[in-house]
Amino acid sequence: MLFILFFAGMLAGFINTLAGGGSLLVLPILILLGIPSPIANATNRVAILFQSATGSYRFNKFLKLDIKSSLHIIIAVIFGSIIGSSFAVKISSAYFDKILAGVLMLMLILMLRPHKITQKRVLPKWLEFIIFLIVGFYGGFIQVGIGFTLLAILNLVEEFDLLKANAVKVFIVMCYTIFTVIIFAINGQIIWKYGLILAVGNIIGAFVGVKFAFQKGEKFIKFVLVLAVILACLKLLNIF
Repeated sequence: MLFILFFAGMLAGFINTLAGGGSLLVLPILILLGIPSPIANATNRVAILFQSATGSYRFNKFLKLDIKSSLHIIIAVIFGSIIGSSFAVKISSAYFDKILAGVLMLMLILMLRPHKITQKRVLPKWLEFIIFLIVGFYGGFIQVGIGFTLLAILNLVEEFDLLKANAVKVFIVMCYTIFTVIIFAINGQIIWKYGLILAVGNIIGAFVGVKFAFQKGEKFIKFVLVLAVILACLKLLNIF
């Protein structure tokens, strides 16, 4: 059973570092182990923290992350995640799954649209702050699909290419997950044994994922992202 958790964590770490959606694999496994959904949601954050820290270190080593230009985004997401994690509730309703599937498909359509680099959109900082505050709330509240959401919005709002957007996404997730783990831990919702086993797998997956990202480039990231979104939507709609 513990080996299954380790393997699931490794695969989730790889997927999350390249695109997102790893939690859609991990959460059902935790729930099948008899863990209530809110506890599974909280326990998964331990692995997410270690995975995103590993990914951030690796991306910074290869890409030299430009944190200053994204500082207002990071602060907004952190504030939103603190609020969201404080209201974290059960996520396994069929109604919610259908809404999430619709959101993911919309994100996929937006990301695959023709991208005109010459027409850069410049939003006021306060509007960007509000947008990422909402994203942070969602990340703190549920986490599932936050990778897709962050990638899409960073690509649309900030005009980052997918490689840079992916690196910034991983760093943002690391920053806000520090606070969500603290909140969930204070409320006694984390099973540390399972969380740490997942974390070891996630670290390995993230380490390999960053290497693949730089070896294969943006086209490979887009392929993995599209595949992950499609599979996530099929899962949420109970098609398989």
